[in-house]
Amino acid sequence: MKDLKIYVGCALTHAPEEFRKSVEVLKNRLKEVGQVLAFKGLSDANLPHDVYTHDIIGCVQQCDLLVAICDYPSIGLGWEMAVQTEVRKKPILAVAHKDAKISKLILDPQLPGYEFVRYENLCDDVYNLVVEKIKSL
Repeated sequence: MKDLKIYVGCALTHAPEEFRKSVEVLKNRLKEVGQVLAFKGLSDANLPHDVYTHDIIGCVQQCDLLVAICDYPSIGLGWEMAVQTEVRKKPILAVAHKDAKISKLILDPQLPGYEFVRYENLCDDVYNLVVEKIKSL
């Protein structure tokens, strides 16, 4: 399972720093069960095309599982999810905090390999959900 490639996608631009730090903790923990591909991030040094090339081509198109954390609106995450489901036909575990307001489009598209789950604790609950999802791949 360690050779399984996991890409964790989430909002960055409009997400609070505390959320982004929690995502990093989750990504570090997921290294126990697979190779975690890292998104480019918010650095001003990143050119838009470089972010696209890295995140879509280098991460989404290479991953075996996309973990989409949907707590905050993100056009980029939506794009990544569309590539994963519509183009690649690969699995997505979409998650959101139990209190997060989520687009109905994300809740139940009824696509093969797509699953949406609410969580209470990002690091613990989502880690366990990923471990369970990996068992079904």
